[in-house]
Amino acid sequence: MTTIIANNKVSEFVSSIANENLPCWEKFSESRKKAKEILTQLDFPTTRNEYWKYSRVTKIARETYHFKNLSEEKIDLDEVRIPDLETYEIVFINGFISLVNSNLPSSDELEIVAFSDSKSHDYDSCFSKNLDSITNIFSALNTAYFTDGVLIKAKGEFAKPIHIIHYSTGENIISQPRNMFVSTTNSSLTILKSSINNNTNKFFQNSVNEFFLEKNSKLNFYVIQDYKKGMNVMTTNVVNQERDSVFSAYNYTIKGDWIRNNTNVFVNGKNCETNLFGAYQPTGSEHIDNHTIVDHLAAHCESNEHYKGTIADKATGVFNGKVFVRKDSQKINAFQSNNNVLLSDEATMNSKPELEIYADDVKCSHGSTSGQLDDEAVFYLQSRGLSKKSATALLIGAFLGEVVEKIEIPELKEKVLELYGME
Repeated sequence: MTTIIANNKVSEFVSSIANENLPCWEKFSESRKKAKEILTQLDFPTTRNEYWKYSRVTKIARETYHFKNLSEEKIDLDEVRIPDLETYEIVFINGFISLVNSNLPSSDELEIVAFSDSKSHDYDSCFSKNLDSITNIFSALNTAYFTDGVLIKAKGEFAKPIHIIHYSTGENIISQPRNMFVSTTNSSLTILKSSINNNTNKFFQNSVNEFFLEKNSKLNFYVIQDYKKGMNVMTTNVVNQERDSVFSAYNYTIKGDWIRNNTNVFVNGKNCETNLFGAYQPTGSEHIDNHTIVDHLAAHCESNEHYKGTIADKATGVFNGKVFVRKDSQKINAFQSNNNVLLSDEATMNSKPELEIYADDVKCSHGSTSGQLDDEAVFYLQSRGLSKKSATALLIGAFLGEVVEKIEIPELKEKVLELYGME
């Protein structure tokens, strides 16, 4: 059993990891070495750090974790399969690829290679590109000690979605999957990611996904986060776009004790389109945090960002979105919006949309609203025979539905509506 002893310092958190107990692939050895060196210079962030102002990591840092490889066990995946939607499946159990549960395609239009595959592949040109492991302890932790991963490369118009399923089980387990998605020139790829957790307690999943969109390519990334109790989830997505590419991310959070989603997009080429959509509805004492960065490094591009949430009980929501428009990035259209409804007096929402513009020929806007349900609208629906609970649910459905409607796959849209109670 490999153990990580958590304390207030990162060096103590990782001090007892035995490298021989994790896969050690030579092709990643240099990246791992650099990340380990970085970890010796970092500490866990506090709320004094602006990037972590509203998300405490104490509950993660104070625990003791270990890795647990159950990749050879057969599991039931029906819980997360989308009815009537045909997909290929890549399954991770506690961060380790489980080939016995996966259903991989055989196609000239798509290449799928597990990091543990013995074949030699050139990852150096893209692995950890633009990943903020210099300042982000969790990115560095994943790079230094990721458990397994997969490279998915689209070489043409590949229509059928690739469904990545993370299965988590156990107490005080740390899971660190790492994936790379590449859309080559003139190709398209759709990735769907969802999760199952059973019998989890103080489970920490720290995943990193890297995306590379070459010229005139398209990549859609759908994420459904619906966790039972006992899960703390940190997800970091890093996107690199070349000219004429389209990247669209759809993140739908239904439940989760503590979730932090980081999405950083680097728009490196002209005529790109970037879309980030999200919906969340924390209840109880749940904490859901969405952090996004869209960095416009080239001219003639467009980005659209819209996140909506309902926060109930004593739950907390966080949205911090930042758009950069660099000096020579003229003719940029960038729109950012965050809207929230507080369903109780004890619910909390922290919203901070930001623009940082260094060009003068741009159209950029950002905004945030947080309020309560319209009592008159609730009363009107009750006067038409609905109970207060049904009236409230209908209004919430209409509010979140605007973002759910962005889903381009009908079967998936129906599933998400069902999970939000809007079917």
